[in-house]
Amino acid sequence: MTPMHSVLLTIGLFGLTFLSPGPNLLIVVQSSLSSGRAAGIAAGCGVAAGDAIYAALGLFGMAALIAESGDLFAVVKIVGGLYLLWLAWKMMKGGSAVIVEDACAGSGFPSANLFVRGLVTDLANPQTVLFFASIFAVTLTATTPAWAKAVSWLGIVVVSATWRCLLSFAFSRRRIRALYGRWQRAIERLAGAAFATFGAKLIVEGISAK
Repeated sequence: MTPMHSVLLTIGLFGLTFLSPGPNLLIVVQSSLSSGRAAGIAAGCGVAAGDAIYAALGLFGMAALIAESGDLFAVVKIVGGLYLLWLAWKMMKGGSAVIVEDACAGSGFPSANLFVRGLVTDLANPQTVLFFASIFAVTLTATTPAWAKAVSWLGIVVVSATWRCLLSFAFSRRRIRALYGRWQRAIERLAGAAFATFGAKLIVEGISAK
């Protein structure tokens, strides 16, 4: 496998994860629907930053080390699960109804808070660690040149940020926001239930592994 083929395969495998809904997708969509495009982009950039951190760790073999350490990985799962349960409670608790106006794009949480929420959601998901550990084990070797690793990392960051921004644009359109205004509470409860499911699953897996 040539270095360029390795780069393309790494980025391609990463892109396939977008086909599987998870906490990262939910946090971007929910932020876009409840607080507007800028909020979704902020949360999406946070998720992309988390991907950048884990991808960098994976490139240097740290993700594999974490994945192979049973006790450490169990703790990561439990802590991540508790965070997702807290986030689920916040969503299901609900807040004020969304105002479907252009100005609402700047309402809700400050961008910095949404960025942190996206970042922590990504970092709290140990499946991200497993994913990067597995794809790098397949696509990269000890002889892979540094430039190929750097391009792989950059490609992952760019693709991740682009996808999150596209989600934000799609789910911040006025027509979709108007529909959300009518179904806000039901959607937030469903999103909260999904986060709770992910969180409970991680905690059970973490306890079982200890």
